[in-house]
Amino acid sequence: MASSSNSEWSSLPVDILLFILDHLVPMRDYLGFSEVCSEWKHAVCKKLQDLRSNRRHHCRLQEKLPLLLVSFKSGTFCLYDVVQEKSVWEFELKLRDWRFEGSSHGWLILLHLRTHEVSLYNPFSGKSIHLPPIGKSIPDFSAAYEKKCVLSADPDSGDFVLVMMSRDSERRAAFFRSRDEDWTYVKNLKCLEDIACVDWIFYLLEWQNVVFSWDGFELRWIPSPVDRPSLDRYFTESRLDRFFRDEYLVESPDGDLLRVEKTKTGFLVYKLVWFSRNSRWEEVESLGDVALFLGHNNSISVMASDFPGCRRNSIYFFSQSNKFPSPLDRKVYVFSLNDRTFTRLCPNILRPVLWISPNLV
Repeated sequence: MASSSNSEWSSLPVDILLFILDHLVPMRDYLGFSEVCSEWKHAVCKKLQDLRSNRRHHCRLQEKLPLLLVSFKSGTFCLYDVVQEKSVWEFELKLRDWRFEGSSHGWLILLHLRTHEVSLYNPFSGKSIHLPPIGKSIPDFSAAYEKKCVLSADPDSGDFVLVMMSRDSERRAAFFRSRDEDWTYVKNLKCLEDIACVDWIFYLLEWQNVVFSWDGFELRWIPSPVDRPSLDRYFTESRLDRFFRDEYLVESPDGDLLRVEKTKTGFLVYKLVWFSRNSRWEEVESLGDVALFLGHNNSISVMASDFPGCRRNSIYFFSQSNKFPSPLDRKVYVFSLNDRTFTRLCPNILRPVLWISPNLV
């Protein structure tokens, strides 16, 4: 009986499936839809391809609420919607001797702890891309330290650059181009705080809030005065306060480069204001309709009004470095810039890993 029922669902005409998809929220509902059967997953892929080819509706593809990758038990993971506070998808992944180092464009970046091989894995399509071991040409990139990884584009496009930053004492960066045979250092850079990529240009933030741009070939310093308030705070704060401090780079939905500073008491947001000869960091008192999702492995911004329940002018985060708000606290929070308060979310989540934006094709 159940087999007959499943067969009937899978035999629905493609036109009817596409009609149903027209009334769903891209990505959030598409994930569950694609899990019904292979025919329904094929319909989702076709719908996404149609959206990409239609510029009038291309903006719908941007409606990708970041999902939180959560570890249940050995080899079992789920993608969790922290806005709706529910699991939307579960999958299995054998990770013996592999570690998550980040996500970008819907792909997970993994590092093998013994061989230092790097692998890109798309949990939505099941595709994998294997890259050369980073330890072969970049011996300083020890697997003992956490990494930050950013892709310039979806690897399915065939042309991409992957930049990896090590969070060891030197905090250097290395890169791999899709046509290269090995990894290479980004020269003349140390003490990096974070990396972001906007339209194929990588932005690298040094500890004094100095920003460099790198297009995969040439490194350029972006002239800007030192952010004196942040620098003064760094030298005058206690060692405990400095321990709680973190810096993030993230692109806003409007294409602005934001620097977010996490302190013991909250967050401060700055926007890089460009001028013809120099630039400066300008404090942002309100994000407006924007919500940020911050993590040490990746950070993402969205328009909150695109997702029912998503809190505008807020920052979603979890304690990936076991720093905040107390040691060994791995809970999920949202910080409101309106009243500068914290709210705990998803009390049942125990092991959050990283944020990922769905990418089905």
